[in-house]
Amino acid sequence: MTAGRCQQDAAALLDKMTKGFAAANALRLRSSIVVEQQMGDARAKQTVQHEAIFQRPNLLRVRWIEDSGKGLMVICDGRHLFTQVDALQQVKKEPAPKSLQQIVRGERPSSPVVDPLSCFLGEGWREKVESAKGAGTEKLRGRQVTKVALTLKGGTQQTLWLDADGRPWRTQRTLKRSHPGGGTMTVTVDETFQEVTLNPQLPKTAFRYTVPKGYRQVSEFGAPKSAPKSSR
Repeated sequence: MTAGRCQQDAAALLDKMTKGFAAANALRLRSSIVVEQQMGDARAKQTVQHEAIFQRPNLLRVRWIEDSGKGLMVICDGRHLFTQVDALQQVKKEPAPKSLQQIVRGERPSSPVVDPLSCFLGEGWREKVESAKGAGTEKLRGRQVTKVALTLKGGTQQTLWLDADGRPWRTQRTLKRSHPGGGTMTVTVDETFQEVTLNPQLPKTAFRYTVPKGYRQVSEFGAPKSAPKSSR
């Protein structure tokens, strides 16, 4: 296959992906995220389980779970935004922003990555990508996928594994960062999706939130209070 044909096929799949997600009213994701950091001979690796539901205009329930079983959860029920930090056993409550874009991105216009969430938020891939080309086909968890290699603006390399409908089932990014102490750190973020569902049927309680027992609601996060010492 010629280079031009590979680029055309890659662009067609990326267009299908962005249009399909942007047209959906709700999105449900489940994935495993592996983050590897390397600087010289030093390496560090972390695995996080990710579960998320998004519904327009401003409903979401997102959870990141670490190996310890603890992590971070963000819920917006349409009226309030809750951020739950398990390590602190604290929950921050704020007024709900009016759109998912405001919740996820804040003041930033977009994120330098092409993934299900960025497409759902209406961020186009062409504004972020310098080059895109097909890199062959393979089986991923029994599913036929096409590898699409991207060079993002700024130099980040990203690979997407897309099925024929333009749904991504894996995404991998490699970033180079300057370390404050000198040298360059390489960070690889590899996300494999177990579920990518557009317009899922959601229960009415999908975005309901109750502060867990033992957790404290705060206006700003702070160090957890230690138990008082017993007098002798």
